[in-house]
Amino acid sequence: MPLWILIPLLAFTAIIQITLLPQIPIFGYKPDLALALVVAWALLSPVGEAAVWGFIVGIFLDLASGLPFGVHTLALTTIGWLIGWGQATFFRGNLLAPPIAVVMATLVHNVIVLGVLALLQWQINWGEYLLRITLPSTLLNALALPLAYFPLRLFQRWTRPQMEF
Repeated sequence: MPLWILIPLLAFTAIIQITLLPQIPIFGYKPDLALALVVAWALLSPVGEAAVWGFIVGIFLDLASGLPFGVHTLALTTIGWLIGWGQATFFRGNLLAPPIAVVMATLVHNVIVLGVLALLQWQINWGEYLLRITLPSTLLNALALPLAYFPLRLFQRWTRPQMEF
């Protein structure tokens, strides 16, 4: 996808995640739209493209976040790279791949964020956070993933018909 389309799309995604999604929580939680987009594109695109998406949307999220700058960028870039590598090796064409990938990505994303915060001397209650925030978020992200995956799959088939698997 050309950068002149990609950057505004990911900026819009970050704006929606920052402004709209906190206003409509589902059982007190909000889906991670940026993570869902990065995971969906990692499953559909060549290895490495989703890492670029994660880097760009991570910067937008970091600009508006109260966390130290670079936390979201590091986590989403890593997720894009890992899932992209995994889809080329394990996931391609598997029906269970998208929900499994987003569950793993949510866990890894939260561990990376918490790990960086712990390295920066933030007080982190790992057990409580992973149990009360991460586990419900994994379920919500798995349920929200089709909203990103299927439109991106149609877009991928439209723009890259030679990449059918």
